[in-house]
Amino acid sequence: MLGKRVVAAIIDIVILAVVFFLMSAVFGDAESDTSDGASFSANLNGLPALVYFLLVIGYYIAAEFYLGATPGKKAMGLKVVSDSGPLTIGAVILRNVLRIVDGLPIFYLVGFICAAVRPDNKRIGDIVAKTSVVAA
Repeated sequence: MLGKRVVAAIIDIVILAVVFFLMSAVFGDAESDTSDGASFSANLNGLPALVYFLLVIGYYIAAEFYLGATPGKKAMGLKVVSDSGPLTIGAVILRNVLRIVDGLPIFYLVGFICAAVRPDNKRIGDIVAKTSVVAA
């Protein structure tokens, strides 16, 4: 199950990266420099950066609450469920706000280690929100 969660996360990150690059091209600082080899940079600052952050949080919350899974989880045959009844919007918000902690220090290391050492593969967001990611 942990392997499927990792692949699902990569799929979701790729989707969100595409959104980031599109927003950078329109609202931010996206540039290509071929003078030193093929390099590319993209940046968002100020209001566009805030909007992107809210889109990321909204992506996870809306997909998990309304569809039961993000596109990455759906692709891997996974879904988010409550440990004690119907999945509530509060639980979904809590598990996703705690992505900030699970994402520390880089590349979801805290969340990955937590899920790897627990037999139920729960990250901190799942533990606090009393949710699980299970086979669909």
